[in-house]
Formats: sequence, C-alpha cells, structure tokens
Amino acid sequence: MKIRNRIKIIFSLAGIVLVGLFASNVFAQEVRTFTIVPPSIEVSLDPGGYTEGVMKVINDSAETLNFTTTMRDYIVQDSNGTPLLLPDNTLSKKYSAASWIAVSPSYFSVDPGKQQIVNYYIQVPADARPGGHYSAVVFKPTNTFKVEGSGAAVNTDLGTLFYIGVNGDIQESAKVLRISGKKFNEYGPVELITSIINLGDLHIKPMGSLTVTNLFGRKVQTLKFPERNIFPGATRDFKTNLGGKIMVGPYKATFLASYGKNNNLPLMATFTFWVFPWKIAILIALIVVAIVLGLIYRRRQGIKKENKEESIKNNENNEKINE
Repeated sequence: MKIRNRIKIIFSLAGIVLVGLFASNVFAQEVRTFTIVPPSIEVSLDPGGYTEGVMKVINDSAETLNFTTTMRDYIVQDSNGTPLLLPDNTLSKKYSAASWIAVSPSYFSVDPGKQQIVNYYIQVPADARPGGHYSAVVFKPTNTFKVEGSGAAVNTDLGTLFYIGVNGDIQESAKVLRISGKKFNEYGPVELITSIINLGDLHIKPMGSLTVTNLFGRKVQTLKFPERNIFPGATRDFKTNLGGKIMVGPYKATFLASYGKNNNLPLMATFTFWVFPWKIAILIALIVVAIVLGLIYRRRQGIKKENKEESIKNNENNEKINE
C-alpha cells in the first residue's frame, strides 16, 4: 500500500507540473505587447487654432496586431492622477476635446517588430472656452488574445493623453490642503503626504521642494518635489520620504513651490513632527542606571571594607596598649 501510494503521489506531482508548464506556455503565447510613443502630448492653442503631429505604435510581440483608434474624453477623480475614460458625449464642453482630434489611419495592422506612424490633427473651435481640455486617442487591439503594453494606461486600454490648453482669460488658483503624516516617529525616514487641490481652469504642474530643518533651524535635507499634473477641480496626493534612519528631536518640513502658465504663483505649507528612538533610549537609560547602581554598590562595598579594616586595626592597637 505504501509503494502504491508513493506511485500515485509521483504521478500526481508529475501531472501538476505538466499542467503548470502547459498553462504557462499557453498564457505566454496569448500575451502580446506593444508600445505607444509618446504617452502624452501637451499643446497650447488660441481659439480657432490648429496643430498636427505624429504618434507611433510599436509591435513588440511576435504576432501581427490589428488596431482601431477612438477619441475619448477623460477626467481624473482620484488623488493619484489616474485618467478615467468617459462614454461619448458625456463630458461638459468646459473640458471636452474629443471632437477636436482626428487621426489617420484610424484602422491599421502592425507586423512583428515593426511600427506604425499615426498622424493626429487638432482643430480648436473659434468659440472654445479658455482653459484646459482633455481627451485621449485610444489604441485598441482587435485581436482576441490578451495584450500588454506601455503607454498611458486609461482604464484597461492604452493610449496617448492630450492636454490641450486654450489661451485666453484663464483662472489659475490652487492651494495646499494639508501636509499629513505621523506626528511622532521612532525612526526616519518620515513619510509625508502633501495634498494639493487645483481650483483653476487649467491643469497645473507644481515645481518646488520640501526642506527639513531641525530644532536649531539647521537644514537637514532638501528634496525636489515630484512634478505631476493636477487637473482642474482635482486633488492630488504626493508621497515623500524625508530624513535619514537616525533622527532625534523636533523637525519642521517646509513645502515651497510655484505653479501656473508663467510659473509665478506660490504654494507654501509646513508640517512639524518628532523623531525619537525611544526603545534605544530606554535601553541606554537602563544600562546607565545599571552602571550607576553597580558603581554605588562597589563604592559601598569599598567603604564597608575600609571600615572593617580600620576597626580591626583599632582593635589591634587597643590590645597592644592594654598589654
């Protein structure tokens, strides 16, 4: 029975290995990859303005890929800047631009290792509202197998994001909602989250830095702030790690940045936090106390020994006098 069970186990394991190899090979054959260049395009035009350019779709797989293209408006709702494609004709004209963009060709095939040049054309209406307008050219493979690729990820598709700024009377306004993090930390580096809201009509890309100073105002670190687009009406969170491993005392993080078309509008905020390795401090305190107690004990023992020796000596002297 034992030998039979062992044979069953061996065949079962072999079956699992074969199934795993077969499944991995099938999956590898089903995955196709492609690259879109560039992932985003930013232009600034007057009402009634026109521009054109090119994009590239590169087939990185070993199979021919067939594509269809669509123009879709998108918005950003989360704090990470993730674009969300919208159904046709659902975005307010305040931000829509899908009807302004055309591409050629709109249907094409790309052989393995080859690329396809796609021309885009942008025509801004004469009555377009000044400010930001946001749409994407989405490249969707018509093949039924799974596809992976690099480009701007919009939902489950890949495409090129268009940031179209229409010149005119534009309201530019933003502010730092908060800098948040742990007020007390045992060790560094300290993670802080800077939340910025865009209250204007056009996307912004704040440029600046976070500076950490200690109790005495001495600069500990200056970290360049990551440059990311923040869409109109959206709040975006920026995570940063400040300081080193060993830090002791109170610290202040100061955020200084600028934004706007002319990069002349300021953003500023501060955050105060403490770093203190309390476990190590307690251990050191216990060691110091133990050393002090040990010294006191030795001191007392030495005094007792000296007193005892002096007492014996006095007794001997007394005995000699009595004799």
